[in-house]
Amino acid sequence: MKLFHRISILYLVFPFFLFLFGWVRLTIAIPLALLLLFTLWKLLTANYQLPNYHFPLSTSIFWVLITVSWLLLSGVGGYAFQNWDHHWRNAVFHDLINFDFPVYYSQPESGPVKMLVYYVGFWLPAAWIGKLLGWNAANFALFLWTWLGVILVTLHLANILKTSPVKATLFFVFFSGLDALGALLFAEEYPTLLPPITHLEIWSGMQLQYSSFTTQLFWVFNQAVPAWLCIAMTSVIASAARQSQPELGIASVAAARLPRTSSPQGNDMLFLLWALCFFFAPLAAIGLFPYVLIELVKGTDFKSPFKNLRWEVLLSAAIIFLLSSFFFASNTSAQQRGLQSIPFADFLAFFLLEGGILWLVLAPAKWRDPRWMVTGLLLLVIPFIQLGSGRDFVMRASIAPLFHLLLMTGETMFNKATPRVLFVTFCFLLSIGALTPLYEINRSLYRTFDYYFLQPEDCSCDVPSSEPVTHLAPPGIPEKEHPDSLTADAIPTLKFMTDELSQNFIANVRQTFFYNVLARR
Repeated sequence: MKLFHRISILYLVFPFFLFLFGWVRLTIAIPLALLLLFTLWKLLTANYQLPNYHFPLSTSIFWVLITVSWLLLSGVGGYAFQNWDHHWRNAVFHDLINFDFPVYYSQPESGPVKMLVYYVGFWLPAAWIGKLLGWNAANFALFLWTWLGVILVTLHLANILKTSPVKATLFFVFFSGLDALGALLFAEEYPTLLPPITHLEIWSGMQLQYSSFTTQLFWVFNQAVPAWLCIAMTSVIASAARQSQPELGIASVAAARLPRTSSPQGNDMLFLLWALCFFFAPLAAIGLFPYVLIELVKGTDFKSPFKNLRWEVLLSAAIIFLLSSFFFASNTSAQQRGLQSIPFADFLAFFLLEGGILWLVLAPAKWRDPRWMVTGLLLLVIPFIQLGSGRDFVMRASIAPLFHLLLMTGETMFNKATPRVLFVTFCFLLSIGALTPLYEINRSLYRTFDYYFLQPEDCSCDVPSSEPVTHLAPPGIPEKEHPDSLTADAIPTLKFMTDELSQNFIANVRQTFFYNVLARR
């Protein structure tokens, strides 16, 4: 596991180096990069301990086939059907390849300075390939980069759950809330259970959605994969700490003084992983933060709280967080903040079907685990928080609590001491939940097969428009999106976009601290 731990660190840190030298002035980037390199060297050469995990080579071929197939059907790389969100993801990717870094759409001497301000980190390694070798090579590189992330996530998950990578991956792919029941009982017109290719996630309305992990990969891979990896690595640290301590009740956590574990499993590493999560997916990092607090409380000796903290790791975490914050703050599109009102009946149905029932079933086994309490609290509170004009906060801030819900479910199911009645209950709930990812996979299979085998040879598929695209029609029925094409490429570039949603990506940075002090010109 030491090797995969080191690869995971490199996987998360490398894109930030590319961002640092692409977006930040060299006079600032070089000394910061030297500090980060020193930190990276210390982390990669440290003689630390991790939970023993014996990788079963006999099942590796099935693991590879499952992860590759899952990723192929997600649309990453453009080899299978891409859902509506890929219009925006492909546009960002195009501009990262075709424009110099940082991506400026206009930079006049006076007036608005329009800049791409978004969570671009995950694309950067593949974008550099695209600058050298073109669009097709960039997509292949993006596919390989994403696949490496999925491999690392599922390997860490198998380590935490003490099971094989094949079982861990299948558990991850098909884990979901009870969207099928929501569609059957509460959806008015869409989604429906037939045909089995509809987008079940939106049964409760446009403002509420806890996305399954398959849905996250198929729609927002750039945020999901690095967030999963950061959450999984913090969970590995937590799992190692729990192995040496009995479970604690909520009341005793604050008073606990657990022995510090060896090197990368300290509090400073938790700060670094959280900062990296913020760089890739800030909304997911918000949901992760309470779990980091839990481990900080459990892992801190309050008599000497700063003992064994490595200054270089803490300083690197601060650099990553602050630079990311200054960059994201340049875009004011998410300044709309507040609470949204939800009718109690609608909220109760959403909470119970999107994880609440599973959370309650876990109570007998996990009620003494602080993660269980925090997970339930987050799933209860997140739907009421409004950030920006869309529903992104609900969908992305829930990534961490859903991941921990999966972990606690897996820990209980794979525990041989779990009562059979509880195990059967989990199997029943997860079988219903599996319909959500199955519908996502089936839609991709249906549309991909249609594109490759059923469309006439003389169709005008994938022919780009010569006119600048200034707006994108709102999403319709997912299975009927861009019917004559495989890829969602309606936006060649964000440069000319003027609709409301494009403001999530384009910002006037003229008066911002990042542009005036930090950014390359």
